[in-house]
Amino acid sequence: MSLGGIITAVAKMCIKGNKGIDLKKPKYLINEIEYFFGEDQGRYIIEIAKKDLKKVTDILNKNAVHYDELGVINKDQLNLNDKSKVAIDELKTCNTTWLTDYMN
Repeated sequence: MSLGGIITAVAKMCIKGNKGIDLKKPKYLINEIEYFFGEDQGRYIIEIAKKDLKKVTDILNKNAVHYDELGVINKDQLNLNDKSKVAIDELKTCNTTWLTDYMN
């Protein structure tokens, strides 16, 4: 995970997939800024269908792989710990117009 951490990677996934997510910081962590924005090369994000969650977590546990469940997919918003919300359409607009806006 690099270039903006989990939050940036998840935002890109939301834009590309045209879906939102309800993100939650794991309860064992205190600093959500470090968790969501930390650029760590040892983290990966995978999206799993609800019906496959148990199968995947069983495989991860069997192989002693640490994982966090980041959230649940929703229709159209990126929600961060029930504190911050942004519509996926707004993310798309910002993603496609920021450079032009910056240059003007």
